[in-house]
Amino acid sequence: MQDLDDFTGSDLDKLEKLADNFKWFNSHYDGLKKEFDRRYVAIREKQIVDSDINLERLIKRLKIQNYDKSIAIEYIYKRF
Repeated sequence: MQDLDDFTGSDLDKLEKLADNFKWFNSHYDGLKKEFDRRYVAIREKQIVDSDINLERLIKRLKIQNYDKSIAIEYIYKRF
């Protein structure tokens, strides 16, 4: 059986990685909107791993069932 402290630490690590991916996305938004306008982008370990115009299709392709993979997904919309 997993120790409660290990479980909590593991979850916190995953959430920190997820937060880091969202921070990376926000800091690179201007550059990303040139290539990924009106697309959902998936970010893992501060890198774009996939993108699609359809969120459900992207999630199925990534096989995301929970937050274990710490993948951030955001929609990019180029504002004029």
